[in-house]
Amino acid sequence: MEQNSNPKPKRTGTFSRVLNIVLLLALLAVAVVFLWNSRRQAVQAMAQEQQLEEAQARVAELEETTIPIETFKGYAQQYSPSTEFIQQFFPDKLVYKDETGIVYADIDKSLPQNDYDWQYLSRNGKRYSYTPPDGQAAALGIDVSAHQGEIDWQAVKNDGIDFAMIRLAYRGYGQSGNLLVDANYETNIDGALAAGLDVGVYVFSQAVTEEEAVEEANLAIENLQGRDITYPVVFDMEEIAGDEARTYGLTPQEVTDIAIAFCETVEAAGYRPMIYGNIKWMAANMELSRLAEYDKWLAQYYRTPAFPYSFQMWQYTNTGSVAGITGNVDMNLCFTPW
Repeated sequence: MEQNSNPKPKRTGTFSRVLNIVLLLALLAVAVVFLWNSRRQAVQAMAQEQQLEEAQARVAELEETTIPIETFKGYAQQYSPSTEFIQQFFPDKLVYKDETGIVYADIDKSLPQNDYDWQYLSRNGKRYSYTPPDGQAAALGIDVSAHQGEIDWQAVKNDGIDFAMIRLAYRGYGQSGNLLVDANYETNIDGALAAGLDVGVYVFSQAVTEEEAVEEANLAIENLQGRDITYPVVFDMEEIAGDEARTYGLTPQEVTDIAIAFCETVEAAGYRPMIYGNIKWMAANMELSRLAEYDKWLAQYYRTPAFPYSFQMWQYTNTGSVAGITGNVDMNLCFTPW
């Protein structure tokens, strides 16, 4: 009996030690997992705290370097920076200046919008080009009047100019409102056509009635007879500094009625009408909703046009230089092939 009693306790003791080791290892594993999770949570907490600190620092930086919109507008009104500078901060507005100061006009989304991609607009000196990868490159042009004097049109053509807009007639500012053909009109249009340029014409209007607008359009039609122009006949009414202009005091409705009378007369004669103007004139002195069907010639001396509505030509400077012309000349891009 004694020989058989000793082995059993030995097996029990060994099993107990093994069990203790297993339990110890399990506890160690739990501890390791717990410590790992704790460390991970601590790292995450530190990262979140760091992000929070960085965010708080950024907010503080923004608070130091930004101002409320109304404060910005107040500074702009006080110091009067260029409208081109102001416009970049208000992409949802039309920015221009009038006698009251800076105007931030809402954009009418119901009007046709342009879809030009200005990343394809490039500049070489005072000459711009626009060459979208999936479309036609814009044509480069000038607009001239008797103010440019005698022009060597072949030299103009050889200098890379594609088209010319030529002043055909103008109406005087005074109360009499005399309507005159530009002194160099015939020489300019015949010379430009002979050189192989595409040609359009414009009439500087000071019409104060629809009847006067029709008179201006008919004068243009009469003087275009027999000439093959491929560009539009343009209605050009502009703001004149001071109250000596005949058009001073016309309402937007009246200006729009006059523009439509001109365009309808031109169109009825088989020519393509167009309306010229800068942002202020078109936004404040015209009812653009009534003129949506007509092409627009935008005058805006910005590095990049800032006009949301549809337009076909852009006059981008009045200080261009072209061979064959003495002195400065207006430069234009035409985005629409006619």
